[in-house]
Amino acid sequence: MPDCKPFKLLFCLFCLSLALTGCGSSANDNIKEAENSYKIYYVSSSEDKLVSEDYVAKEEETNKLIGELLKQLNNVPDGTALKKPIPDSVDLKSKSLKDGVLTLDFSESYHQLTGISEILRRASVVKTLCQIKEVKKVEYRVENQPLMYSELNPVGAMSADDFIDNTGGETTYYQTVQISLYYTNADGKKLYQTRHNVEFDGTISLEELVIRQLMAGPLDNDKLAPVMPPGTKLNKVTFKDGICYVDFSKEFLEGREGVSDEVIVYSVVNSLSEISSVTKVQFFIDGKPVSSYRETIPIDLPVERKLDIIAEN
Repeated sequence: MPDCKPFKLLFCLFCLSLALTGCGSSANDNIKEAENSYKIYYVSSSEDKLVSEDYVAKEEETNKLIGELLKQLNNVPDGTALKKPIPDSVDLKSKSLKDGVLTLDFSESYHQLTGISEILRRASVVKTLCQIKEVKKVEYRVENQPLMYSELNPVGAMSADDFIDNTGGETTYYQTVQISLYYTNADGKKLYQTRHNVEFDGTISLEELVIRQLMAGPLDNDKLAPVMPPGTKLNKVTFKDGICYVDFSKEFLEGREGVSDEVIVYSVVNSLSEISSVTKVQFFIDGKPVSSYRETIPIDLPVERKLDIIAEN
């Protein structure tokens, strides 16, 4: 009877070869899938963090892939309460990639987005698109002009590393911005411009940041005097359609000794007007409009900046 052991051995080796071949094919498929896999970032319904969804892209060519991921950013997954990073009210007018920087140009309505809501939406787009190998940074423009924090501060090109996921799962963006503030001197009759570098993370709006810095008073090296009436509290700051609405406590109406009423009012208006999107300021006291400031300065309507009260430094 012939020995079957050699045949059994050959058969086992053949089966092992088939098994290894099958495993290799599966591994290659997984690698290929991983190379085409991306995380699409959306804003949570409460607008306090980012939420990612896994997505396998179909396109491989860079420009087509950018378009595909942008399309996914505008398609919120079914059955979720997530929010689009680019609202329907905002149009993406153009996109272009050069030297690793992807420039996105939005319509004027983008300026309606402010504070943490705007930053989280921007983080969603940047973190999604910077997964593409050829995209190192993303730059935002509005009507072909750089997106600005203020008249002095462009947002600039952003990388995914500019947005930080903290242990609580929330995404924040830290940047040092320079804001212009107006204080007075010992005479209290003119405004003097000074510039402060402060850390901005979007947890409050830039408008509120300006007011709180103004209330904190000048730095020692400013060699200027504060303008806000003692005890004044900030109740609320909101922004809409170019107008910043500022609600102070009643102490604001008590004035400040040695400082003119005009200086007090226009320190607020001129400081806020340094933000590129702010054109006027509407005052409220404890939630209610008032006709005038200490019966000297009309503030019943939105107030525009005043230039002739500014002294040359």
